[in-house]
Amino acid sequence: MPHPVTNSNSKMTMLANPPIFPTHLPAGYECFADETTYDPDQHLALEWPEQILTLAEFGYDESAIDACASPVAVTSPFRMLSEEGVRVTHQVVSRLKAQRSEIAGDRVPSHLAGGVYRSKFLRDLCACPEILDHLSKIGGTPLAPHSMPSQQLYVNYAPQDLSQAVDAWHFDGIGFDYVLMMSDPAQLKGGAFEYFQGTKFEIAETFNLTVHEVRYGITSELPQDRVIRTRFPAAGYAIFQQGNMVVHRAAKLLAPGDRITMVPGFVSRNLSCPDPTAVHDMPCYGEPGIVAELARHSAWLAQTKLQHLLHSLPLSDDSGQLAANLKNTIADVVSVIRELEKAQASAQADKP
Repeated sequence: MPHPVTNSNSKMTMLANPPIFPTHLPAGYECFADETTYDPDQHLALEWPEQILTLAEFGYDESAIDACASPVAVTSPFRMLSEEGVRVTHQVVSRLKAQRSEIAGDRVPSHLAGGVYRSKFLRDLCACPEILDHLSKIGGTPLAPHSMPSQQLYVNYAPQDLSQAVDAWHFDGIGFDYVLMMSDPAQLKGGAFEYFQGTKFEIAETFNLTVHEVRYGITSELPQDRVIRTRFPAAGYAIFQQGNMVVHRAAKLLAPGDRITMVPGFVSRNLSCPDPTAVHDMPCYGEPGIVAELARHSAWLAQTKLQHLLHSLPLSDDSGQLAANLKNTIADVVSVIRELEKAQASAQADKP
């Protein structure tokens, strides 16, 4: 059993309080009224992963690692849910399948967004303190459910078209997540979770893409000697990853099967490192309330940074440095304002 990873990043100076879940659901979501109550004593069976791979082992250099909240890349599968936890959770995600989105394209052609808005059981599972503590120890950074509830959980289902991968090669638009297998892998042919043991910069260079374009999905095969295929022992096992740094996919099924995975998302509470949330893409996702979530996310980041600045700002006469400090503190808000204004302009342009 590997020891917890120690984060050598010394910038542990801005520790944010976990974000507050919205008091109202966005229009378009309804929450189940007749669910089992989540109980970690009944529904969890947390174990430690046998292997924890680091970003350095993937080939990232020191500057790239220093910009991350954790040195961890990905773990081997480890048990998360008890048998009862698997039963109840599978029941919930199967019930939600009727509300999934079927989309054209290579990225998750069959998936459900907004799972924590639709199910109190899933919301409590994704925000479970026991899980957060466990993953924080694995990752070497304090984690919280992502401040954008839409990013707290995606549920991926098997596409009807077997020529499509469950999800193409990509890296995530958030920092941390785990992939939780909810189906019996012994009953599935194909559909393996795979990751590339290398950097996203290598992939971009190989396919003559910008790094950002890798996020949109690659259907070509990657060098097989660098691809690691994950084998989940059973339903209720998960792998944890710093998803914005690991290029990964869910491969094609070779025969029809009821493959379901849950992907809960997290944010590091250590705000000393740049926020990896892909705010430039998310207004285009089209999910109910997501632009308001972006505004809340930037406000959550700025709140802690402003509080830190209030206590740490030197009483100097260096106007340039003071201005730079203030700009850096509100940079997340300014960036989101810019993206929301772009989205608004695009919506106006599309009107007849």
